Amino acid sequence: MIDFGQFSRAPDPDPKTTLLVNGEPSGEAVGYHLSPRESPDLTAAIDVAVGLGRPLLVTGEPGSGKTTLGYAVARRLGIERAYLFVTKSTSEARDLFYSYDALGRFRDAQAQKAAEPGDYLAYQALGAAILDAHDPGQIAHLSVGRSHGWAPPEKPCRSLVVIDEIDKASRDFANDILVEIEKLQFSVPELTAQGDGIRRVRGSPPFPDPALRPVVVVTSNAERPLPDAFLRRCVYVEAKFPDDALLRAILRTTLNRRIGTGWDDADGGSAAGRIEDLLFKVKVFRDDPAVTKKPGLAEVIDAATVLAAPAGGRDPWGMVAATLAKTREDRAVWAARLAGTAG
Repeated sequence: MIDFGQFSRAPDPDPKTTLLVNGEPSGEAVGYHLSPRESPDLTAAIDVAVGLGRPLLVTGEPGSGKTTLGYAVARRLGIERAYLFVTKSTSEARDLFYSYDALGRFRDAQAQKAAEPGDYLAYQALGAAILDAHDPGQIAHLSVGRSHGWAPPEKPCRSLVVIDEIDKASRDFANDILVEIEKLQFSVPELTAQGDGIRRVRGSPPFPDPALRPVVVVTSNAERPLPDAFLRRCVYVEAKFPDDALLRAILRTTLNRRIGTGWDDADGGSAAGRIEDLLFKVKVFRDDPAVTKKPGLAEVIDAATVLAAPAGGRDPWGMVAATLAKTREDRAVWAARLAGTAG
């Protein structure tokens, strides 16, 4: 039975819960503000994506927290294993599932070192998440050799995969992973099995349990269009710049984590007025048609951190300008209209 409320009904995550990202403990998304009350459109899209087993495609301005959103979904759903795949212009479909050191094997062969093909294999992101859902006995044929870049969980589990900035890759990348994302199976041509005189490519078996289907979050800065066939398979949502109330809540939480206090208490209490002034100026700056690159949430958080921490005698607003204005033209707009401390 399809459940479209898995995410929205989930309790607030415990910040002490360990989240493994690519096998390493991570503090990503601790305190991330994501609830049906604060972000109803976003949580509704996540519920649909999780319920249908579809990738969640998240677009938005750079620095809007798209990547961290994936980790926040994992924390709220109680998923303990997450994988990040950072897309590059040279990425190929295979890279999302595994990597193979062909050059290393060639060198060892030249040195007459006996080795198995699996010694040069490392499972990546979606490949590792698919294997997480299988019993070890089901995938023993893929666990040959010494180096896999992946450690099996104690028991089959659901994982989360973030495919970051997919629009950096060519259109072929998104087209070439359509079947694998739907069926959650992949093959490894470098691993073969001999039987009945026929050499067969080894691959992952049919996916065992729909409840263990990986949650896939795909981010895009919309720098280039994605193929229609890929878009059809995704649930789409835009990560919008937060409204005033949510922005204040995010800044309070983040500052407490970064400098150990909220802005009301930071710098002897004098930071509160500066940050309120910042929120006013950010709104004016973002709404100015002359600004070529609007500051995103990440930049605003950095600017608030600058204002909350003691400036050491330096002009904090000059430091804020360097944080928010990313082009010469935008710096001129800031200097002409928003420089100084009066909001």
